[in-house]
Amino acid sequence: MNVKKIMVFMFAAIFLLLTIISSGCGSDDMNSRETSFNFFELIESNNLNDISLTIYYMDLFTRTRAPVTLEQLMGGWHDNSGQLINGWYDYKTVITGETLAKHRDLLNQLINIELISVANESFVNARLYYVFEHSEHGELFSFLAFSGSDDTVFINGREVKSNRIFYEIVLPFLPEDAIATIKTYLDAVWQ
Repeated sequence: MNVKKIMVFMFAAIFLLLTIISSGCGSDDMNSRETSFNFFELIESNNLNDISLTIYYMDLFTRTRAPVTLEQLMGGWHDNSGQLINGWYDYKTVITGETLAKHRDLLNQLINIELISVANESFVNARLYYVFEHSEHGELFSFLAFSGSDDTVFINGREVKSNRIFYEIVLPFLPEDAIATIKTYLDAVWQ
């Protein structure tokens, strides 16, 4: 009789565990939609006061021995000896909400893009990374180029089909040489 009780208890525990696991993995998009919605809602409501945009840019055509990780691009990681390593970016800037408000047309284009997930998983070769952050809520929207493919990028950590606006959104805030390089890349990819 004890064996039957143990078996019933084990099956119930396994069933409960599987139910919990499957409820967390039930959607195709395991990234929070609420975070993106809040970003879009803030843009649409013209409430940019508490938002900032941080951009990290490394020349797109700089050769490296291996793909650049996001941590290498941004910096703040430690080498094997524990030394803090600076980022590999050529340019970093932080833009305030007041300045972003002057570029509302670009922001509106960004929030109206349909994000199309892709099935393949590419490697990261980080050359351009930007993140919109809220002073209280933290990261709202992030973009990372490049993947192993010219036609995909990473939005909020999820690989999606690329779009010119993902790049064009940062052009007003970059130096002339970076703008020229990005435009050359965009013209080559989207002829």
